[in-house]
Amino acid sequence: MDKRDLYLETVPRPGEGLITFSWRVTGSSKHAAEIGKANGNPKRLLTGVRYRVPFRLLSPESQLAVVRALFPNDKPGAEGWLHRTRGESIERVAEWFTVGRGAVASLRTRNHLGGGRVSAQTTLRIPNDILRAPFRASVAPAASSAPAPTAQATSAPVPPPPPGPSAERVGTGDGALTAVPGSAPPVAGLLQYGEDEKGKFAIYPLHAGEALYSGVVIRFTGRLSSEDVRAIASDVAARSSIADVTSIPIGFPVRIPFEFLLPQYLPPTDPRRLEYEVERRLAAQYKNEVQARGLEGVTVIVDSGHGGIDVGASMAGVWESLYVYDIALRIKKTLENETRATVRMTTRDGAAWAIIDRDVLPFSRGHAVLTTPPFAITDSIIGVNLRWYLANSQFRQAKAGGGGAEKVVFVSIHADSLHPSLRGATAYIPDAAGTEGRFRKNGTAFSARKEVREQPEVWFSLKERQRSEGLSRELAERVIAALRNGGLAIHPFNPVRDRIFRGRRAWVPAVLRYNAVPAKFLLEVCNLANLEDRTLLTTRAFRQHVAASVVDGLLSYFGAPR
Repeated sequence: MDKRDLYLETVPRPGEGLITFSWRVTGSSKHAAEIGKANGNPKRLLTGVRYRVPFRLLSPESQLAVVRALFPNDKPGAEGWLHRTRGESIERVAEWFTVGRGAVASLRTRNHLGGGRVSAQTTLRIPNDILRAPFRASVAPAASSAPAPTAQATSAPVPPPPPGPSAERVGTGDGALTAVPGSAPPVAGLLQYGEDEKGKFAIYPLHAGEALYSGVVIRFTGRLSSEDVRAIASDVAARSSIADVTSIPIGFPVRIPFEFLLPQYLPPTDPRRLEYEVERRLAAQYKNEVQARGLEGVTVIVDSGHGGIDVGASMAGVWESLYVYDIALRIKKTLENETRATVRMTTRDGAAWAIIDRDVLPFSRGHAVLTTPPFAITDSIIGVNLRWYLANSQFRQAKAGGGGAEKVVFVSIHADSLHPSLRGATAYIPDAAGTEGRFRKNGTAFSARKEVREQPEVWFSLKERQRSEGLSRELAERVIAALRNGGLAIHPFNPVRDRIFRGRRAWVPAVLRYNAVPAKFLLEVCNLANLEDRTLLTTRAFRQHVAASVVDGLLSYFGAPR
């Protein structure tokens, strides 16, 4: 009997339980019990430990990525899938690649095989009519009536982030293992690359239930605002000869111009992709090695976005500044009541830290930045820049008090206004390239503040910038994992990002870019343009839930979960 089978081994994300692990890797929580059984029924998942997921439980897209990793000579053909065997039986091939009864007999007949075993290195043709969905979808571009690219590169799975400590492995049941780069499970879909008279592009075969906006533009270009998504979707539709974006057939080869792609989705040899991967690897070498039981000795600087004259995003009478300030206050209270952390705030509304026990909050423009003297936020640009000057001063004070740079973290709380199809939280961190240079602000509003005079100009060495990117990513991932573990919605694609995109610009927010705290992130707790998210934000229960999850993430980062 052929004991070979395929599986994927991957590590859980920080704070992830078996149910959320199953949902992320297989696309369903119903496989949690079976995954647990395959791994000895662990009581909890341990960070850094690989857990085995049987091939048949994986999402179709993950199955495709596993097959491509283990069988690099496999490829889609004009009439089906071409599979180069490695000693597995014809029954196993049928189990992995086909659907319907009689597949084994069909494979033998169509490949002119007798009744014996199939030799290793045999190329089998698996026809489209019995081919399983993920492999059939990858064949679709070749069979489509849409214009074919004049030159096409080798197909490649949509890449996850660069290799790190949590790199996955795929393998067969006989123990042969092959590394798969990435700290996340294989991403759905397959990208191919081509070129026409207008330039280079990627090809993505649209999957069932996907839309051009969310399934392609938001996912592969990093654009999130409604204006950007609509504009790029229009360009992509024109490039792909799509007449009606609301009626695109499954498997249709959507063309995405290279200039819109995030670097991680470019071909592996593209200079922009190579530069991105090198930067990620350099930053990934820095990990938090400080543990703090109950956050003993830790200083948490909590910043609330906007405020005063600057209400931030505003939808249907819901001001971002009001509700994120309430969340910031709840983070402060939870930290002070349930941990031993020291909390420093950057803004305050009024003379006291007052949490209003209401769902819908009253309007207020009374927020001030707590510099010396305080700055009533009458100018949004000055207000934003005084925050990082204040945070840097608070950072210096914490270090002088003996806490050490590693025990200071910074979090800025916001609520975004994005394409209405999106829900959930997104975290932004500073990347090393985006924080290069020297920075200072001039004018009496700045020179009048003690915190600015202490150090009017800031700059960071390459090592400091790389270290900050690595630590910040780890911190943000811990908090995002805690939000997800708490049942809160998370942005569906790349919830931890190192740039904000608007139009043709990409930048690191000022409150992070000029910030000297090594571990820092900006958290967009939800999307105000989405009705469900906006409704949740106007409930005190949701805001308290977010605050508690942020604290859980901080505890996890310092190795002290509740």
